[in-house]
Amino acid sequence: MWTMAKKNGLRRQHFAGIVLGLCFGIILSSWCRHKILPCAPLAGKCCRTIHVNYHVNIAVDHLEFHNNHALPEVVVKKSNEGLDLNSYINKNDKNFLLIGVITAKKYLDTRAVAAFNTWTNSCSGSCKVIFFSSEGSTTEKEIPLVSLDGTDDSYPPQRKSLLMLKYMHDNYINNFEWFMRADDDVFVKGDKIEKFLRSVNSSVPHFIGQAGLGKKEEIGKLFLNRHENFCMGGPGILFSHTTLRHVGPHVHNCIDNLLTTHEDVEVGRCVRRYTGSSCTWAFEMQSLFYQNYKEEKGSFKTTLKDKSVRKALTLHSIKDPQQQYRIQNYLHSSHIQDLHQKELYLQREITQIEQNLGILKPTDSITRQGMMPSLTKYKPKVRDEVLTWDFLSKSIMSHRNLNPKRGINKPLKHALEDNINQVLQIMNKNARQKGRTIDYKDLWYGYRRVSPLYGADYILDLLLTYRKHKGRKMTVPVRRHAYLHQTFGEVEFIEDPATASSNIEYKASNSPFTFSSLGQGGKSSEIIHFILPLAGKVPVFKRFMQNYEEVCLKTKEATQLHIVVFNSESDSSSIKSLISIVGQYQKRYGGSDIEVIYADGPFARARALDLGMSQLNEDSLLFFIDVDILFDRDALLRIRYNTIKDIQVYYPIVFSQYDPSLICSNSDSCDIKWTNFTSDLGYWRSFGYGIVSTYKRDLISVGGLDTSIKGWGKEDVDLYTKFVESNLTLYRSIDPRLVHAFHQVICDAKLNDVQYQMCIGSKASSFGSQWQLSNIVFSIPDILDKKDGRR
Repeated sequence: MWTMAKKNGLRRQHFAGIVLGLCFGIILSSWCRHKILPCAPLAGKCCRTIHVNYHVNIAVDHLEFHNNHALPEVVVKKSNEGLDLNSYINKNDKNFLLIGVITAKKYLDTRAVAAFNTWTNSCSGSCKVIFFSSEGSTTEKEIPLVSLDGTDDSYPPQRKSLLMLKYMHDNYINNFEWFMRADDDVFVKGDKIEKFLRSVNSSVPHFIGQAGLGKKEEIGKLFLNRHENFCMGGPGILFSHTTLRHVGPHVHNCIDNLLTTHEDVEVGRCVRRYTGSSCTWAFEMQSLFYQNYKEEKGSFKTTLKDKSVRKALTLHSIKDPQQQYRIQNYLHSSHIQDLHQKELYLQREITQIEQNLGILKPTDSITRQGMMPSLTKYKPKVRDEVLTWDFLSKSIMSHRNLNPKRGINKPLKHALEDNINQVLQIMNKNARQKGRTIDYKDLWYGYRRVSPLYGADYILDLLLTYRKHKGRKMTVPVRRHAYLHQTFGEVEFIEDPATASSNIEYKASNSPFTFSSLGQGGKSSEIIHFILPLAGKVPVFKRFMQNYEEVCLKTKEATQLHIVVFNSESDSSSIKSLISIVGQYQKRYGGSDIEVIYADGPFARARALDLGMSQLNEDSLLFFIDVDILFDRDALLRIRYNTIKDIQVYYPIVFSQYDPSLICSNSDSCDIKWTNFTSDLGYWRSFGYGIVSTYKRDLISVGGLDTSIKGWGKEDVDLYTKFVESNLTLYRSIDPRLVHAFHQVICDAKLNDVQYQMCIGSKASSFGSQWQLSNIVFSIPDILDKKDGRR
């Protein structure tokens, strides 16, 4: 018995020794791994030199890894290129999110600048952005730039991406809770990302983005196991500071063990190796980190108003830098709309509470914003005050237009899209709790009207798709009527940036449309060169000179008149009369401000305008005018301020009078004021391009006038097309002090087909209003007043 007990005791001692030896070996190996062999947790040589050299603001610092030695701090050298990182990010501050943007030398002054000027400002001061480019990258722009030594702009940017993570770890791991890797063609909604990340624990090794497995043809070639994935790099990737703490020290090993050419795959492999975490599998990440597959070239030029864009945290891809600004502007506009809507709800709530408390009596007037939405706010007192509805479908039917049926214009199209989007947002407000979503499909038909006092009313028949997610799943098409009222906001006054620095003085003016004076000196005293082509028309020219005298000569306005007279189009007596009229004004006011230029050959407006400006310098402000135009001083003010050298051309929309013989056919006396703009007296020439104000250098830059065009018309459309195709901005607006007086239009049969048809169209539109012409037709007995027995 004693022998057996002794043997059992020896076995227990041997077993205990083995257990203690194993424990000691595990502890020793772990200590050796982290202290002695920090460079090779899996395989490969240790203590090698890895070139992870950073260029910060174009300063080169060569760094080396040796065993467990810490990386030396990157010295930021003074440079006048880029933005100083030490002033941009304070190492003593605690921030929330650092976004590293991968870019290239050729995009530093385009995409990088557009990104820095737009979405990088969307965080509330708790986010910072650094742009990472290849070795030797420089820029004169004020952007935070890090040039990574030992990298180039080859694609895919595997080394650049991993070294960017290394740089953020080595320099800012203790300053931020979250880190992000982004491309320079992604739009990041910083405020939404911050709100999203505030609900996530950064102490856990998170790796967040849109999960990917590779293309179909790549499956099995990316060396991914069954349940492994990676975060797609395009829409952006988020790392918690815990994740970066694990990955940062081992970036060099990940670079040495690349298995594919895909940058985002290798970043995911590196994260998984040292944290054990894969990219989030959540299906919702596809909509939060949004990849635009609907447009071949991306940039969200046609899909910007999709509901997925509004919901997304990031938008990819945006290859056109200008589109970054457009998206920023759209998001700001949407935010302003949301704030206005919130203000409207609060105003209505205040009004309702005041009514319940008895503060507001039934007889008290309620502000427009405080009234509840209704289609019956406006109550007409007589029949003529009834507001008519326009019918909407694929086109718009309205009695207000000469052509009752026409296409839906862009402003109305955008208004419909915005209103329908707001309706869907209200419908889907609690979609997750209700277990269903409603998607817009099409507009079947609708009605629209505008009340000048209250706002726009809509009745829309919408085709929708109902999708049920909870319980019995189903997808069915539905139709719903939407009764909408879009309330007008309060009147807002905004100072014009162009005149903000001027001393603006308001005085009584003959015109209710403008200030009598805008500032002192500068553009208000700039000389306007009137270029006037002329062929005959002595009585009309006499009226023009009387108008010019009252507006310009008597008031000593800074103007000069250049008259181009065609000899062959006028008889000798007409020419003598024209010269006599000009001579009278030259004697009275001096001849330096009125010039007469003679032109030979048949009348050609393009050649006349070209001759009129030929002796002027390139900085001259030109105003092409016709002899039938009436104007006053307010028009001169708008010409000066709406025409901007090298930037903007002014195309005023003038009011064209109808034939006075039709207007006054039933009246013995007819006194029509030229400032009367009622629809019975004329119309606004929305498609007239003959009257234009521009600088000579801008006219030359687009190719000038086509002097080969003879006769009437077409030269104005040709010039307008050149301006449209240029980089200049066309400012086109109604000018209530430019009026085209009626005159008989004579169309020469010798004109080419295009010019002749344009002339006939202009002549037809000048007869009278649709109402007047229809009354004439209705009054003809042979057409609408037939008697019995007549055919």
